[in-house]
Amino acid sequence: LIGQYSTGKTTFLNHLLGEDFPGMHIGPEPTTDKFMALYHGGDDNKNNSDDKLVNSAFHKSSKSNNIDNNNNDNDDPSSHSITTDDIRSSGRLVKGNTLTVSPNLPFSSLSQFGSAFLNHFVGSSCSSSLLKRLTFIDSPGVLSGQKQRINRTYDFGKVTKWFADRSDLILLLFDAHKLDISDEFQNVIDTIRLYNDDKIRCVLNKADCVTREQLVRVYGSLMWSMGKIFDTPEVVRVYTGSYWNGALTNDDFQHMFEKDEKLLVRELLDLPRCSAERKINLVVHRIRLVKVHVCILGTLRGMTPYWFGKEKSREYILDNLASIMNDVRIKFDLSKGDMPDPETLAQRLEKFPDFRVFPSIDRGLISRFDMLIEKDIPGIVSDADTIASEARSGRKSMIDNLNQVGSNKRRKFW
Repeated sequence: LIGQYSTGKTTFLNHLLGEDFPGMHIGPEPTTDKFMALYHGGDDNKNNSDDKLVNSAFHKSSKSNNIDNNNNDNDDPSSHSITTDDIRSSGRLVKGNTLTVSPNLPFSSLSQFGSAFLNHFVGSSCSSSLLKRLTFIDSPGVLSGQKQRINRTYDFGKVTKWFADRSDLILLLFDAHKLDISDEFQNVIDTIRLYNDDKIRCVLNKADCVTREQLVRVYGSLMWSMGKIFDTPEVVRVYTGSYWNGALTNDDFQHMFEKDEKLLVRELLDLPRCSAERKINLVVHRIRLVKVHVCILGTLRGMTPYWFGKEKSREYILDNLASIMNDVRIKFDLSKGDMPDPETLAQRLEKFPDFRVFPSIDRGLISRFDMLIEKDIPGIVSDADTIASEARSGRKSMIDNLNQVGSNKRRKFW
C-alpha cells in the first residue's frame, strides 16, 4: 500500500482485516513512520487470555476511580472499553533485524539496506483469517519537499521498489479531499512502475465525504492525473469507496462503493490462486531479457579489437549504442519491447573499460532459451493449471460470503 500521508492506508487494512493489529495507529497527522509487514501469526487462545487480564485490570482501575468520585450509580458501561490500539489488538510486533533472519519470512535480502532502514521496518503478526492467504505491506506516507529527501535516513524509493517488485498487487491510495499528487509521490510511482505496470491499482478512499458532483470531478481529475503519469492509453483500474468500519457519511453511492469493494476483495482473494501463473510470467520475462543481453553483449565484444584501438572502439559503441541495438534486434529477430533503454544501458557500460570481458555469442545457448519458452514452459503452465484448480475449490466457501452483503449495514466482504 502506497500513498501520501493521511490517505487512510492503515484504516484500509483495519477495515479489510476486520480487527486491530499490533502497531496500528490512526490519526490525521503522519502517523505511520515505518514500513510494516502484516502476516498471519499468534496464538488466538493466548491472546484471548491476555485480553481478559487487560480488561480485568482496566475494570479494577475504573471501579477504584468511580468509588473515589462517588459515581457508581451513574457508571456508563461504555467507559470500560479499551481505546488504546495496541491493547485491543492481538498478536505481536517483530523488529526489522529479526525479520531478516527469520527463515519462514521472505525479508532476508532487506538487510542490504542496513540498519538505517531496518530500524524503520517492523512486522505485525495477527490472527486474522485473511492473513492466512495474504501478506500486506503498509508503507509510510509519502512526504513532500525536503522532508522526503533529508528526514529519511534511507532511500525510500529503492525500498519501495524492492517491495513492489516482489508484490503481486500494488495499491495506490488517494484521498478524495487531497487529490493533488506531489512531485515526491510521482517520483515514487515512476520508480516502481518499471516491469510493474500490470500490478498497479488505484483506490479512491473517503469518497463518501464528498457530494455527487464533487465525486464526479474528483474521479475525473484522478484519471487525468494517472494518464499523465503513466503516459499510456490504457486506464489504471480505480476502486472507489470508503474503507473504514464506520457508517457512510454520504450514502448516495453506497451500492457503487459496495460493488467496488467486493471487486477489490475478489482480486485480493484471487492472488494466491494466480501466484503460479505470475511466477511463470516472470520466468519467461527474465528468459527473454537474458537472451537479449546475451545477443547485445556478444555483439559489443565482437566489435572490440583484441589489442589496439579499444578505447576508440569503446567511444564509438557508446555514442552509437541505439543504432547498434537496433541492428542486433533485426539480426537475431528480437522483440522491440524486450530491448533495454539505450541510455540506461550506456550508463552501465561506462563502468567497463574493456568490452572484451563480455562473453561471445553462443548460438547453442540462444537455441536453449528458445526451447525453454517453446517446450519447457508450456509443461510448467499445465502443472500450474492443476494447482490453480485445486486452490479454486478451496476458495469457493470464502467467495460465497461476498453474496451475503446486507443493504443497511456495512460488512467485511470476505
